Amino acid sequence: MHHILEADYGIGPLNDVEDVIRSGFDKLFERNKVQPWFDGLWMNEYGEALVGALLVACQAYCVGCVSDINEIRKHNELKPLGKIDAYRAHGVSSNGVSAIELLNAGANCFKHRDEWGSNWPNNLTTRTLKAYSISAEVEFPLNAVLDIIDRELGYSRFCDLVSEWREALIDGTK
Repeated sequence: MHHILEADYGIGPLNDVEDVIRSGFDKLFERNKVQPWFDGLWMNEYGEALVGALLVACQAYCVGCVSDINEIRKHNELKPLGKIDAYRAHGVSSNGVSAIELLNAGANCFKHRDEWGSNWPNNLTTRTLKAYSISAEVEFPLNAVLDIIDRELGYSRFCDLVSEWREALIDGTK
């Protein structure tokens, strides 16, 4: 029997958010052409904010997915998954840390790195980033997350990554 929450009601809005944010990247390049002082450093600074916003939107989507998956699991008389266990269930990884964990850590970094300054704490977020060679010494850590997910892991869109992960979690309930 199928469960109503198997339908992905959140991916459409997330796709729209990703489209808008990615169009912001194009605006940065346009601005650079018109205002030459708006150089690569400025573009990276602005890019960090755009990537961070996208990561937080994806993080919110993932939290909702875990809730949906656990409702489906409950319906199928399966034990619920903890959030981190669900994030770790994605098969694409580096040093045993999944791409979904990286996405989540990137969102947490965006929200908290100003509190950390250059002395990052030793916590799950920073250890996850470190598994992908992102540390306090990396000048633009969120842009590095984007680059890893896109170039190293082969996901040109974050939505493709999180949707694939969600589908695998649903398949695990059957």
